[in-house]
Amino acid sequence: MEIILFTKNDCEKCDYVLERIPAGLDVKVLNAEGDGLAEAAYYEILELGFPVLVVDDEIVAEGGAPVVKKLKECAGE
Repeated sequence: MEIILFTKNDCEKCDYVLERIPAGLDVKVLNAEGDGLAEAAYYEILELGFPVLVVDDEIVAEGGAPVVKKLKECAGE
């Protein structure tokens, strides 16, 4: 399973999610305003509410609480 978490600079919801990534879960974190811009454009998420979670090439959640919930599901919690 490939998990990508897209964040942005100065994003409180992004910080909230980053602090709550389940231990041991392999998550690739990309900044949509920096190193992850090309991939964010590929997934067409630049206009969505951040953070955005992509699992196995599918956008599965956006926003703070929904992303944390989905990360916990991915971790089997």
